[in-house]
Amino acid sequence: MAGIGIFETQIVTGVCPECDTKTLLVSFEPHVFKCVNCDAILEQKVNGVIKYVIADENTKLAMKNLNEEA
Repeated sequence: MAGIGIFETQIVTGVCPECDTKTLLVSFEPHVFKCVNCDAILEQKVNGVIKYVIADENTKLAMKNLNEEA
């Protein structure tokens, strides 16, 4: 994982469920990735195994403010 200013980037390999290709997935936000092959936006789900699911307009994604204390 590389830090660019305030952004944390991550590049992983995985199978995109949209184009069904083993490809690179790039993330600028935790748990949200973009397929470099077909540009699909994917959400990472971790439940014993990592899976990527298509994130569309019906997907609820939460953002957190890193400046706020818990």
